Amino acid sequence: MQRIRLVLAVVVATVCLAACSAPAAPAPLSTTRPAPAVPTPRAPVTAAKTTAKPPPFTPPASPGKVTSACPFLGTAELQELLGTSEDLIATEQPADPTFVPGTEFRCRYEDKYVHPWLADLWIITPRVASYRPAQALEDNKKDCGGPATAVPGAGEGAYYCDRAATDDAEMVITAKRSHGRTRLAIAYVVKHRGEVYAALAKLLGERL
Repeated sequence: MQRIRLVLAVVVATVCLAACSAPAAPAPLSTTRPAPAVPTPRAPVTAAKTTAKPPPFTPPASPGKVTSACPFLGTAELQELLGTSEDLIATEQPADPTFVPGTEFRCRYEDKYVHPWLADLWIITPRVASYRPAQALEDNKKDCGGPATAVPGAGEGAYYCDRAATDDAEMVITAKRSHGRTRLAIAYVVKHRGEVYAALAKLLGERL
């Protein structure tokens, strides 16, 4: 009997030892995968905007031959003279077939958005070599609607006056002997102050 109990004890101990030393069952695989790492968003790289500047205006220094009127007065210069911030454009006008070819040139100055017209500049080079600046100035007074105001120091003579048959324009005229002939700069400009007309006459006189 004692022997049987001893055998049973050995069997029980053996079973217990086997159970305790058995490896644990592996944990079930998870079906949920970790979310991929999301990169930190970066601000888009924007190329720096560059505004193309218009080429600087270079007025002629009494050119030997006149071929157009617009180069004698830049839009920025007229803008400064008139004291306006409007965006101006200058357009060379087609030649008038009633004039002698190559003697009269006209440039029109306009505002892009507000005023359709601000000024017309005529550069005139008469063919007659004996035509004097004083005579040219006197002949053009017929276009004045009132008295002419002289502008000292502009060309060989200059004045401004109300333009005949209109209430919204002034005539500014400068004459000068240049390259063996008389040249005239006649500007029809919107009404402004007398010092503006005088400054315009002197500026044009330097370039004739």
